Amino acid sequence: MKKIKLILLLILSIILVGCAKSDIEVFRFANHEIELKVGEEAILSLIYGEYSEDSEVKYTLSEEGIISLNGNIVTGLQVGKATVHATIDGIKYANVVVKVVQEQISLIKINSEGNFFQQEGSMQLSVSVFPENLSHDVIWSIEDSQWGNANAAEIDEEGLLIVNDATTPTKLIVVAQSKFDPNMRCKKAFYIKYRPTETIIISTVNNITQVSADGTLELKISAYPESSTENIKIESSKPSLLWLDESNKLKAAKKDDIQKTEIVIITCTSWDGVKSSIRIMVKK
Repeated sequence: MKKIKLILLLILSIILVGCAKSDIEVFRFANHEIELKVGEEAILSLIYGEYSEDSEVKYTLSEEGIISLNGNIVTGLQVGKATVHATIDGIKYANVVVKVVQEQISLIKINSEGNFFQQEGSMQLSVSVFPENLSHDVIWSIEDSQWGNANAAEIDEEGLLIVNDATTPTKLIVVAQSKFDPNMRCKKAFYIKYRPTETIIISTVNNITQVSADGTLELKISAYPESSTENIKIESSKPSLLWLDESNKLKAAKKDDIQKTEIVIITCTSWDGVKSSIRIMVKK
């Protein structure tokens, strides 16, 4: 019985060694699938198995136009999939699928020498694209602006921004949309007549933050640059309780119109959209 077991173990070992050896000697590609970007190259690596590595390998493609082959070097031509067939004797074939994808733009930004026009003039704009090897072609446009005259400037197909009307303080939003990847776009603000508001602060004289029925408060607004104090818009969160009167003072409602003590938020907005707020308590 022991002899039979030993013989069986010996036979099993021979079978396993044979299988392992067979797996190693299979003629195949090192990879089952390769992914390339358009324009990228890769070297096709073969495991020769029982064949000599000096053997002449013949390559064929399942589909033309997706990739190109120069010996064992494959190049991505356009988005798609193609299978490369390799043979040495015309009997055994090895196959590898090559998938070609399009490299995506990761960042796009608008370049300019500045972003301020004090009067009529023009400025040439350009874009930077990353990765840099991708197309820099964009569609230029001006987004409608809620601050000033959106028709004060125009931009041509080459990115030349032309200001025609500098009489009104205007904030323009220029948009560059990639032709290569329409989902990628960037924006940049440009200012006409007034420089952009950096800071704006609203407060009251003597920093008083409460008012009684029928009372008034005098507002103080400071901004940088100083030109941003022009064309200020002031809004009340509860205009029935506290509002700006004709003398530009905050006026509280009469006693009978105030049901309870409430907090009112007064917000000032600069011509280009920068905001500042203050909380005022209106007492019953």
